[in-house]
Amino acid sequence: MGSLSGARAELAHLQRRELQLLQELSDVREALAAQRVVLDELVKASAVPYMDRLPNELLAEIFLLLRDERKSLVSVSRRWRAVIFDTGRMWSEIDLLYDFPTMRKLYLERSRQAPLTLTIDYVEPELGLFLPHANRWHTLHVLGSTWMTLSIISEIILPSLRHLVIDGGGSSLDEMPIMRSWVPALKHLELIHWEPPSPRRPLCQIIPAESLEELSIKSHHDWKLEKDSVHLPSLRRLALNLRDPIPFLEAIVAPKLASFCFTPEYHEGPISETFAGTRMKFNNVSHLTLSPGREVDEQTLGLFKLLCQIFCGIRHADIHVDYVQTLFPYNGQGAIDHWTCIESLEIQNIILGSSQPFRDLIYWFEKRTRFGQRKLHLKLKGEPARDKLVTLNTSDILFQRLQEYCASVVLDGIPVSPQLFLPTSAGSLLPSSPTYSALNV
Repeated sequence: MGSLSGARAELAHLQRRELQLLQELSDVREALAAQRVVLDELVKASAVPYMDRLPNELLAEIFLLLRDERKSLVSVSRRWRAVIFDTGRMWSEIDLLYDFPTMRKLYLERSRQAPLTLTIDYVEPELGLFLPHANRWHTLHVLGSTWMTLSIISEIILPSLRHLVIDGGGSSLDEMPIMRSWVPALKHLELIHWEPPSPRRPLCQIIPAESLEELSIKSHHDWKLEKDSVHLPSLRRLALNLRDPIPFLEAIVAPKLASFCFTPEYHEGPISETFAGTRMKFNNVSHLTLSPGREVDEQTLGLFKLLCQIFCGIRHADIHVDYVQTLFPYNGQGAIDHWTCIESLEIQNIILGSSQPFRDLIYWFEKRTRFGQRKLHLKLKGEPARDKLVTLNTSDILFQRLQEYCASVVLDGIPVSPQLFLPTSAGSLLPSSPTYSALNV
């Protein structure tokens, strides 16, 4: 055992050492804090914005969604400018009405080998610049100068043209050059303001019927063709904006048709009340859209009922709110009750400030529940608000009942009162776009 003086000396030594180590620890901590500040400043100085971390290919895809903003985008950075100038699709849409000749040439050069989208309106078309690139034409909108344009393009072959929109201005399709000879690979055809062809020239001899996958017709004229005379073996989607669509439906044979869209055209005169075809003719059609057109009178209501019977295998339907009251009756069988396979409904353009469409829907869903039918998925789609202070009160009894009778209810473009947001779960109201106002009930 050591002496007392020696023990005291050792204790004093250890205390001095402790103070030294504490001072060193304090100095290290101060240095560490300072170094962290330096490091944070260096990181901030060298940080790359999220947009600049994206590869050029993905950046180009984003810019394609903002094509109209390219003049602003090119001034952001050298890289953005280079990406925009090197992306041919950014320059592939050319409007011959608004783009000056020098701009057309510039766009054509910058488009490189990208597929072209051309729009021709009511000006004399100057197509000479584009004819050498006929193999790149992908989409063509002829909204004016139709016959002058047809006289030029019908003399060449457009092997890559997939989409054609053409306004006839009331002319007859009898005068249309045979499309199969100059657009052999056409997939989407939209005919606007054309008279149907005469019996001496069948429609299948004019349009490329074998390749068409989508056909849209808008006309004030009645399209009455011979029954089962128009064979469209590849057609998957049909859109008709006619006074009476039944004669055309009787005329076509489209075994692959899956989607039908109808917009009633206003015109006086009787409308078909029967369909000269079998219930199996359109048994593959699973999606139907009823878009807004003329007011729903007795004739239109009868037509809707007939369409619901013709397309009895519908699983998904998009219906404008104006048609809800007539298609969803509380008592008796309504037109929509013919859809025994229906799974989902989308009600479009919900009326602001009115609860009546919701009441009609709830009564109809309640009736389905009473008869033991399965619950449906419902989507309510609003329109841009006029009154931004109007919101949807989800605590209202109407919406609680709507949830009860549906498998799910989705809101699109309809804001919900912030304090009343419900959790995301099956069967709940899901606000998907709280930037619009909807109705207040």
